[in-house]
Formats: sequence, structure tokens, C-alpha cells
Amino acid sequence: MIKRLLTVLLFLSGAFLAGAQKRFSVGTDVIRIMELGTINAEASIAVSQHFSVYAGGAVNPWTFNKGDADRQMENRNYCFWAGARWWPWHVYSGWWAGADGKYMCYNRGGIFKRQTEEGDAYGGSLRAGYSIMLSETWNLDISAGAWAGWKKYTTYSCPLCGRIEDKGSKAFIVPDARIIVQLIF
Repeated sequence: MIKRLLTVLLFLSGAFLAGAQKRFSVGTDVIRIMELGTINAEASIAVSQHFSVYAGGAVNPWTFNKGDADRQMENRNYCFWAGARWWPWHVYSGWWAGADGKYMCYNRGGIFKRQTEEGDAYGGSLRAGYSIMLSETWNLDISAGAWAGWKKYTTYSCPLCGRIEDKGSKAFIVPDARIIVQLIF
């Protein structure tokens, strides 16, 4: 059944590409990788000369110095997002502005201070960026923006102790920068 579904999807995407000459991209955010090894990917499709839609995900399952109460640190999370971009000149080239919706389940702490927070966050981001064409198939996409939304969280004194300091839900806004290496096809 799954094999048949994949065959139909491949056939339809091939027909769509042949008729409309759309372009795709896949990429990874270098800044997220530097955040204690967060694995991430984003895929995009141009739906017209000036618009593209995209979706991505990230996961960080790592805990460092696990079991050492004084040194344990983590930025564990999984995150999913989807959105759209407007390109004034041409898709995958030059300036763009975009927005997306995002969800993240996280457990972060022990990095700069012993306090640890875990929870769920959801909301949206607005961003702007510039896509530098490195070659016909490679781009460097640089962007900045802000992610705002609502989070339900629990704060602990340290990564291991389990002593709750705070619990609840509240609004948040955080800056969000990306440097994405993209393959365009």
C-alpha cells in the first residue's frame, strides 16, 4: 500500500514539475547545528516567481556529562515549522520576507546556569533574509527575525535534582537567526 502511494506521489510531483517548472530546495541551518548538535532540515518549493512555501524540523537528543550533577547540560528538543516566503525579485535569489508557524517540545539547562526548563512552546515567527547564490545549485540563506508565542513550562533548580522552582504558562518572544546552506534543484 505504501509503495503504491509513493509511486502515485512521485508521478504527480513529476507531472507538476513538468508542467510548471517549479524548483525545490533542501537545506540545513548551521547555527542550529552549533547549538549542541541540533540536527535539522528544511525543504521548500517555489509556487510562483515570487512565493515559496517551506517546512522543516529539528531534533536534539543529546545530554552532555549525563549523571554529573555539576556538569550535566542539554538543549534537547524537537521542533517542527511550516511557512511561506515572499521574494520581490525571484524565488531563491536576493531579499525575502516570510512567516511561519512553529511547535517545540524542549528540555534546556545546565549550559550557562544550573537552572533547567522543560516544556512545550508554540507560536509563529516573522523573519527577513537574503539568499546568496553561490552557484546554480547552492545558496547561502541568511535571515533574522523573532519567534513569539505561548509556552507551558516547568523550571527546575538543576538538570538532575528534580526540585521544581516554577511552573506555569506564559507568552514569550525570542530572537531567531539562521544561516542555511541550501541545495536548489
